[in-house]
Amino acid sequence: MTEKGLSDSGRRSAELRHEWQSFLGLLPVLDLQPTDPVLYQRCLTAVWLSRKSAISRTDLHQATGLGFQAEAVDFDLLLAQLVREEILEPIISSPFHFQIRRRNWTHPESAYAADDRRSLSAIAREEQAGRFRMLGVLGARIDNLRLPERRVQQIRKEREDLEQIYEATWLELENAIGSKAAEAIRKSVEETTEAGAVQLDLPLEKKRNFDLEGEARCNQ
Repeated sequence: MTEKGLSDSGRRSAELRHEWQSFLGLLPVLDLQPTDPVLYQRCLTAVWLSRKSAISRTDLHQATGLGFQAEAVDFDLLLAQLVREEILEPIISSPFHFQIRRRNWTHPESAYAADDRRSLSAIAREEQAGRFRMLGVLGARIDNLRLPERRVQQIRKEREDLEQIYEATWLELENAIGSKAAEAIRKSVEETTEAGAVQLDLPLEKKRNFDLEGEARCNQ
């Protein structure tokens, strides 16, 4: 690199460090009201989707699809808001590099974005267990040879509608808390429900046959 190139690089580095020190000094007093809520949401999503433990201002620019279209000052206000909310933490020794602090939050664009991760998982587990059991009940009714075809078609439609809700809910949960966590909950729900059905199969079998026979008689 030429002497002029080294000089320019050193000047840019010094300017960046000065800008960084100004940013850190102003963090407690910056007025964040003018921040663009749409851009903020895009930044939040980019942070959530990042697989790294740290992210830079340049990375966020690129991840949000902004390039350098956004004004530097406006974008720094977005960064400041993420820092104030303890989502990012400045890495003091690296200008405009931030540690990603919050990992146990839901996807900001999910329908569950405002929900606590732990309570969301508990609610989803309970609701999906109920749906999974009902899918089994409806499946058994479809297999009942005593029911008229018209009633079987109605039950099949009910089961298809419920199955769509069941699968869509898992997808939404995955979008909110991540695929691995959602898959683990689904596996637990389905294995636990199936195990319970096996344990109760003998005493419930007579009742299920009685219910199915009763429904068949009512539909004759």
